[in-house]
Amino acid sequence: MSNTYSYNPTNLISDANGIVKSVDFEITVSDGTDTFTFPSYTGLNDPESTPIPYSQLTKDVVVNWVTALVGQQIQEQADAELSDFKIRNANPLTNGTPWSE
Repeated sequence: MSNTYSYNPTNLISDANGIVKSVDFEITVSDGTDTFTFPSYTGLNDPESTPIPYSQLTKDVVVNWVTALVGQQIQEQADAELSDFKIRNANPLTNGTPWSE
């Protein structure tokens, strides 16, 4: 079974004209058993045509921008993050000292 990915834009950084220049987002990866979410961001290219007015942007539009620019790369990173998460959970670390003061 292949991993699934979901994106959640959390912040849009725009210029004085309302042109979105970058997106902060969270990506969640799941293998059907384990799930891991981590934050990321990407800069955006300038619009090639008339930009969508800021007030009319939707989550789906922004997610499409993100996936078009960094989808493959961020999904590979998400796969690695989930793998590391699973290893850490299978082999938990402890902290502290064996003495008391």
